[in-house]
Amino acid sequence: MIKLLLVEDDQKEALVIKKMLKEGLQNQFTLEHSLSVSGALDLVKKHPFQAIILDLHLPDGKSFESIPQFIQYCPGAPILILSGVEDEERAIQAVKSGAQDYLIKGQTSSSTLCRAIRYAMERHRATQRITQLAHYDHLTGLANRGLFYERLNCAVARCNRNDTAIALIFLDLDHFKEINDTLGHDCGDSLLKTVATRVKKCIREIDTGVRLGGDEFAVLLEQIISVEDVASVAQRILHLLAQPVIVNQHQLHVTGSLGITIYPWDSANPQELLSHADAAMYRAKAQGGNTYQFYTAGMKTAGLDGSTLEVELRRALTKQEFLLHYQPQFDFATKQVIGMEALLRWHHPYQGLVGPNHFIPQAEENGMIIPIGEWVLRAASKQAKYWEKQGFPAPRVAVNLSARQIHQGNLPALILDILQSSHLDPENLKLELTETFLIHETDETLQTLREIKAMGVHLYIDDFGAGYASLRYLKSFPVDGIKLDQSLIHHLPHNSNDAAIVDAIISLGKAMGLQVIAEGVETQEQADFLEEHGCDAMQGYWVAPPLPANESAQHMVHTCSR
Repeated sequence: MIKLLLVEDDQKEALVIKKMLKEGLQNQFTLEHSLSVSGALDLVKKHPFQAIILDLHLPDGKSFESIPQFIQYCPGAPILILSGVEDEERAIQAVKSGAQDYLIKGQTSSSTLCRAIRYAMERHRATQRITQLAHYDHLTGLANRGLFYERLNCAVARCNRNDTAIALIFLDLDHFKEINDTLGHDCGDSLLKTVATRVKKCIREIDTGVRLGGDEFAVLLEQIISVEDVASVAQRILHLLAQPVIVNQHQLHVTGSLGITIYPWDSANPQELLSHADAAMYRAKAQGGNTYQFYTAGMKTAGLDGSTLEVELRRALTKQEFLLHYQPQFDFATKQVIGMEALLRWHHPYQGLVGPNHFIPQAEENGMIIPIGEWVLRAASKQAKYWEKQGFPAPRVAVNLSARQIHQGNLPALILDILQSSHLDPENLKLELTETFLIHETDETLQTLREIKAMGVHLYIDDFGAGYASLRYLKSFPVDGIKLDQSLIHHLPHNSNDAAIVDAIISLGKAMGLQVIAEGVETQEQADFLEEHGCDAMQGYWVAPPLPANESAQHMVHTCSR
């Protein structure tokens, strides 16, 4: 049974429409009739309808202006406009206002009207489904990340207008990965749905529950009165989370770490609010989990410093937040791109794209460089093999190695496994060692490099000329080339000292049979100087910036015209 609302002030027209509906829908409908916009709005506030038929000309207001109100109070009902005038512009205006169709009185038959109602209902359901998919998490039904950002910005705007406050709570489940790995993704998904249900029980209708992704959730609390009220919500969430969950006859116990920040007390903008909630959540996790922490001034943001970095880097690996950009290397002699350097980036969920300088030094210290470095090697080799299969002229990829990776002992075996699993030709893999590594020469590391070299992999010394190592080390290392440190390139050709050093290193490289590549080339003058002095290749923004794989590949198939 279809429940319809007819808004028509002409009784004769209303009778005609009722008759058409009776013929076309064969009494499979109920109909409410209102003579005015105000009366119709009163009806939709009290009763749900499946479709609304709205006359264009009503005595108490313009129908176009009333459409948003009907949508607000009865969002599930498509709106069909009836007009006595055929007017294409008005029809377009009706659709832009939110109507599903525009029908002309006197030209509309019973079958046309009823078909239009059915189609409008189907289109409306499809639109609602698309909106649901676009704004809500398919697993839990909570708002997704996109809708969360929209609501957060709107909530901040309301705070500014009304001088009120909001609270943002980030929730990360403790040890969820172990449950997922042990019992499987189906059990993990069931647990996440239970967590979402429990979070929803702790908040009001005006609040927003969000699944940010994986086992990360957020809660946006609006119109808060006191910090104590926010703490009470956090305590309720933790209490409900701690209740056992039965999944596939397994009794699971899950806890969470909550980070809380309040606008406008803690920050001046939504982006800061996200970082503060994230920092507070990691402080809670660092304390062992199953607790909440309010943000306080001085907390490190986003876990990029301090003792929580290792936890977040492990999470980044698990949740595939790392990605590679590629920067082309351009050969002066052939005027062609001869390879790509893989450069690591971290797509942080709240801070966006984070460069390696912000986390690699700490990863070196805490040992996370080992699993991260392995991921980079595997990802870059897989990408190079893809380029190789596609027939790109220069599928060679360069990857930076840290001293810690070389000292781990099993590097040759790891590289051999990566080459075999990716089916990559060893000729298409270049490994770059920082110049500072040279001062730590040992028999073991030399043997490691010789084993890698024997596979057919190319070895280069990166950042050469930074001043740390003696040139004599080049004799003992089985390298194929050197890369001039960009600090030497920056002031070329005007700085005479740098020019002399670069010229000498190029000459040295030539004498030793090494390829010389310049990094950080940004101007035509720098490129001209390097080419004139016999440098083999260059990379830098003058050729192209680091780009995602699909964009950087374009530089492989085109000759550089600089």
